[in-house]
Amino acid sequence: MRLLGNKIKQYRKQKNLSQQELAEGICTQATVSLMEKKNKVPSIKIILQICRRLNVSLGDILSGLGSSMDDQFEAISQAIRHDDYPTAGELLTKVNMTSVQNSFDRERYHYYRGFIELNTHNRPDEAIFHFNLLLHRSYRMPWDLYAIVGNVGMASAYVARKEFDKAHYYLNEAAGYLDDFEWHDEANFKRLVWARYQIALMYLELDQPQLVIENVEAALTAVKKQASLYLIDVLYEVRGQAEQALLATVAAKRSLTIAKTLALVTHNVALQERLTTSPLGAVAD
Repeated sequence: MRLLGNKIKQYRKQKNLSQQELAEGICTQATVSLMEKKNKVPSIKIILQICRRLNVSLGDILSGLGSSMDDQFEAISQAIRHDDYPTAGELLTKVNMTSVQNSFDRERYHYYRGFIELNTHNRPDEAIFHFNLLLHRSYRMPWDLYAIVGNVGMASAYVARKEFDKAHYYLNEAAGYLDDFEWHDEANFKRLVWARYQIALMYLELDQPQLVIENVEAALTAVKKQASLYLIDVLYEVRGQAEQALLATVAAKRSLTIAKTLALVTHNVALQERLTTSPLGAVAD
């Protein structure tokens, strides 16, 4: 990984900013100068804030973010986002960890392995082991993203262990990262929405419907901003469940009706069946 100081200078000039103006409230002018002239990498926090001020992604100012294993891990990621953990597990067994040369790929491996241990093998202790490695060894590329998913994973494992105080702690950590996270591409947008959805499901299990609705609304805001249908049908489903728990019957009926309509659009047969056969789904009829 290498900082592209010339790119920072280029984007800064495009916005008609001086080094001092770019640095204001973030770092010193000398730090910006070292970034531009010497490719000096400052703290993670500073890099992220510089990206936000310039409205660019990490990939725009850093080289070496890619990996020869990107395609393998992306296939695993898609399987997990579709709750197809058997396929994800099979794909992960094909990853040769002896050939992994960088920390980023090791982080991704532990992240996916954690979810597979939890959702395929029902081994929350093993999942916690892998999520701990992710969170404690991580230098996070993209940094906020892997802090989010690692904390979501830890919360899932502790919910499975019925250790709800610890689950709440990691849910709060994940939500805190999500509040500051800015996505710049399709993959990170989907991970953000997926994380909000997983958090909402856990808060539903923990009987905190208001927090369910807050996370669903945050996810729906991102989905609508992107003009996407990604997870939008199940987001309305879980919002309807939370509203039902709050005894907001009219709102629940509206949300579940929207979920049923969207399930037809997205060809989500499983959701259509859930909303047709479950007592809660009957509210939308």
